[in-house]
Amino acid sequence: MRILLIATNRHNRWMSREEVRPLPIGLAYVAAWIDPARHPLKMLDLMFSEDYLEETEAVVREFKPHMVGISLRNLDNGSYVNPQSALPTTKEVIQRIRACSSAVITCGGPAFSTLPEECFRYLEPDIGLAGDAAETFTELIDLLEQGQSYRDLPGVVCRQGDEIKMAPHRAASGLNRPPRLDELDLAQYRKAGFGVGVVTKLGWYPSTLGTSNSPTATDSADPNREWRVIRPITEVVREVQRLYKRHNLREFFFIDQAFNRPIDYAKDLCRSLIDENLNIKWNTNLVPQGADPELISLMVQAGCQMVLVGGGTVQAPSSPGDTMDNVDFATHLAESQRLCDFCHAEGLKYAITQGFGEPGETEQTIRTKLAFLSTSTGKDRAAHVNLRVGNRLLPGTELTTQAIQEGFIKDPSDLLMPVYYITPAVRNILMETLETAAAGHPKWSIM
Repeated sequence: MRILLIATNRHNRWMSREEVRPLPIGLAYVAAWIDPARHPLKMLDLMFSEDYLEETEAVVREFKPHMVGISLRNLDNGSYVNPQSALPTTKEVIQRIRACSSAVITCGGPAFSTLPEECFRYLEPDIGLAGDAAETFTELIDLLEQGQSYRDLPGVVCRQGDEIKMAPHRAASGLNRPPRLDELDLAQYRKAGFGVGVVTKLGWYPSTLGTSNSPTATDSADPNREWRVIRPITEVVREVQRLYKRHNLREFFFIDQAFNRPIDYAKDLCRSLIDENLNIKWNTNLVPQGADPELISLMVQAGCQMVLVGGGTVQAPSSPGDTMDNVDFATHLAESQRLCDFCHAEGLKYAITQGFGEPGETEQTIRTKLAFLSTSTGKDRAAHVNLRVGNRLLPGTELTTQAIQEGFIKDPSDLLMPVYYITPAVRNILMETLETAAAGHPKWSIM
């Protein structure tokens, strides 16, 4: 079978005032599992396309695929100020393919896996795959080629009559094959991003929380249960070496929601990078909890140039009539400040993304957060701030349940397009307050 893989993400991301265009690393991992000797393969990345629909049709007519796999990286651009869904673009691409080809169309990727049934209903592909589906996609190809049923594959979403059915278990992958980057425009991505992504750990999809496979409160003593994928350090280092030697890549972004958790894993990875003596630069995400000066020092020695840090969060009242737990809030801010101080001491640049408008937010907590940001990003510090307005509602979260109870949304299907929750206590004053604060800080941006 002739296989065409398409990355439809065309949205930029903004880190402070720096434009970032993320490379479709997920698509590259899927491509790595396809044997081109058995299945001729072509990759199409629409990020830099001037006319993505015309380019899609031209490639489809020339390559004549039997199957098209579409990867959705994000549901939207993550901005309250200028929210843009990524789904209409993908829907247009699918419609254009259908107009000129009878190829079987499959959708997957992180965004699809966040809302698989809702995305399937909106996009109308032939098949969907929820989860880390690199290996499963190749199994799907073989079953289709052999004319056998694919409905029992993990993660499969498809129509059965008038209903949409999803397999009980999601696809899972160890990401143990190096991504195939040959057909991606690496020169363009070198100019427009934080570096080529290398996965170290992956967390759970919001829509899997509370299922039999996801972590529970009783797992808190086991740090490994926080992640659905933890890659062996030797495998991560080997991938960096391969990308460095084969593609002359020297800038990377370690894809990790919390690089410093577990902290021993982070330190061991840094030590391995130092031992290899690679002349590389990299960035990643840190969370305030679980960092120390030794880790930050090791990160700098290993080539880390910048980290993205989350700010303090408010602890909402547990029930009506309760008061906010100011102790937890103060602890969160103190941990964030301490992490910023660690980075500053080692000369490591950092960007803080501080959320506003969560449950429990008040005018006082807003002022406290802004005071923290002023201190942690003083004139002598290499620091930037993203003021994130509201919380993007995602399925399976407590906040979404609360939003439904309040009548803010009707049900999780409303979350297909970007919906941001701002607690009623500050809803009318938040934007004006943040705009006034950002006006006096050139390194602050409102998201």
